[in-house]
Amino acid sequence: MENRIELRSPVDFKVDSSACLRCGACVRDCAFKVLSFDRTGLPSMPHPEKCMRCQHCFAVCPVGAITFDGVKSSDVAAVKDLELPNADQIANWIRSRRSVRKFAVEDVDPVVLDKVLKLLANSPTGCNARALTFTCYPNRAAVNGFRNAFLKAVEEHRDGSKLLPRWLAVPAIKLRKGGEDIFFRGASGILIVSSDETAPGVTTPQEDVTIACSNFELLANANGISTCWCGFLKLVQNEIPELLEKVVGMRRTTPFYAILFGKKAVKYMRCVERGAYASIVYKNAEN
Repeated sequence: MENRIELRSPVDFKVDSSACLRCGACVRDCAFKVLSFDRTGLPSMPHPEKCMRCQHCFAVCPVGAITFDGVKSSDVAAVKDLELPNADQIANWIRSRRSVRKFAVEDVDPVVLDKVLKLLANSPTGCNARALTFTCYPNRAAVNGFRNAFLKAVEEHRDGSKLLPRWLAVPAIKLRKGGEDIFFRGASGILIVSSDETAPGVTTPQEDVTIACSNFELLANANGISTCWCGFLKLVQNEIPELLEKVVGMRRTTPFYAILFGKKAVKYMRCVERGAYASIVYKNAEN
């Protein structure tokens, strides 16, 4: 991403003294007490290296007097100007979403995909660690290369002392012979979301990955891109820990998950109802 901020460097925090109301909203909303008032009543950040870059101060300022890491209030949209989905629209999306396993032979528009991935950087992470990497195979040519490397890694492992389970070995052999692809479902793209579990401040690496995948599913579908969570790749990684190290260059201990994506080749006509499938337990005061 262009002009990427080095998150381990101190934050660049500036206040326009002529615009600031000295209302203290930013200081009060600073959960980690990094902000305080200077002698003139302006908010200040004496120790910027302690800031976790949540940007609450930037977002809460009523007059946009704060510049954060070079971004001014005029560079972003005001919440009041946004068209946010209402409760019924969100409910409809949750009921109508489908895991697509039949994809059209058509690549996703790279401009749309790039927009979605850049928006994905807004996904929340534990303690705002921001240690996520989005490794994307954006088109069929790239996916074919990944598939071939994947099959090679599986076949090389077959020569080792540990036999692969039948659920992995049989479909891999069939795929190599031109049979059905139950691993990648003919998707035109693959996104692998991973978290650097060794980075400073990382407390919930797998949860961070899961949240980002959920947000990708939401953003992708809103932009006409269908998705399917690729649990198979996670299962394969458990059997062949070095797989993604060989294919993607990712440490075998790195938390990750993969999402298949592309244009769907099937049209679903109605929502489903799963309300009766979940247990809801209310705990009242007397409990």
